Amino acid sequence: MGRINFSQILTKYKQIGKGNVRLTQSTLLLTKPIVATVANYSFDVLETQTATLQGNEIRLNLNDEFIVSTMGVYIQASVVTTSTAAVVTTRGTSLFAYIPMETTNNLCSLNDIYNGNLQIAVNNIVYLDKWDTRKHESRPDMPYQQRSAAVTINNATQASTKFNKDGMFPVEPLLTLSGAKKNSISLNLAGAISSSAFTLTSDDGSTTAYTLDRIALVMRGLNAQNAASFQS
Repeated sequence: MGRINFSQILTKYKQIGKGNVRLTQSTLLLTKPIVATVANYSFDVLETQTATLQGNEIRLNLNDEFIVSTMGVYIQASVVTTSTAAVVTTRGTSLFAYIPMETTNNLCSLNDIYNGNLQIAVNNIVYLDKWDTRKHESRPDMPYQQRSAAVTINNATQASTKFNKDGMFPVEPLLTLSGAKKNSISLNLAGAISSSAFTLTSDDGSTTAYTLDRIALVMRGLNAQNAASFQS
């Protein structure tokens, strides 16, 4: 977000009596588990919605507002890497902006993640409607050994490092979520999708298992601290 937008937003807050607002570059990361019989998903936005809060999620504080400048729709995978040499297991998550079918055709069940649309409403006023998810699909060029894994997974197969940098798309006009208001974010897919998994084996015998089991919505922009409507 350009400096001029930063200054304009700060000025507007001051004009409505919110001179104590602090703007910082920030991110929201919202996720939902994939359910094989479900084609419509609603995302929880606030930190106080603890029943569904995941360890890697970044949600909105009740006192703040969030001004969205870019957004991405991803498939989130839980990742388990096991080293056979040292018998060490590590766990984490990865975000895919495409369905990595170069590894196995079983992942076709996830295709409809990029055949849907988003709607975002604040206090029942729709500010974003029929936002197609296809614009967030980003398939990086694969090295030859990855493409060959469509037939069989081999030790040369390695995950791409590009997927976690792509898939973001500008949101214009800017969209504001508020910790003091009802934020409704819904994703409507053409059909239900189901979770899937694949495992890659490296040359040293270590394995990395990917379980693609959540939808992730990434929003980047400005966090407006103390900007919620009940703040002075």
